[in-house]
Amino acid sequence: MRRKTDIHDRSSPDPQTAMPAGRAAQAAVAEVSTAVARECDAADHMVDLQLTTMPLAGGFPPRRPLEQLAATSLPGPPIRAITPVKPPWRWIELLHGSLEATAPRPRTDRHRSLAEASALQVAEAIEQHLGAVRIAARLDLAHEASSPAWQHAYVLVTATHLAGLLVTVED
Repeated sequence: MRRKTDIHDRSSPDPQTAMPAGRAAQAAVAEVSTAVARECDAADHMVDLQLTTMPLAGGFPPRRPLEQLAATSLPGPPIRAITPVKPPWRWIELLHGSLEATAPRPRTDRHRSLAEASALQVAEAIEQHLGAVRIAARLDLAHEASSPAWQHAYVLVTATHLAGLLVTVED
């Protein structure tokens, strides 16, 4: 018989262990980003994945609204809209779609499988260091005329961390 796991409010994570986990996740995502960029060079696109992390103040569940968490997780362009992703693991499918959109037309099976593998590697890099994503949302960012071709952004909340993932594609 399966038991439902209760999530109890915990105090903030220990800053001594939370910061190295955040840096390790950022390094792992940067490594995946380098591999994705190498593969997309042939498509005449520059793809960059950036992860920002910070310990989740006050423990899980967060006490601040998702809008405030999103603004904290990705400093930079203003956020026009926030769309919660339910169930939270679907953010990986959305990331896969973001990476697949970098392919030239017509898209090949090779590019689809590369995009899927890259999305899974990013998710693994994040969850290996920060824990399972418990809350996720896709962000619609306001773009300036001089902004990149497009950006997709996500806010991810684990039991101990708040993370912002920004996917930037430039021609």
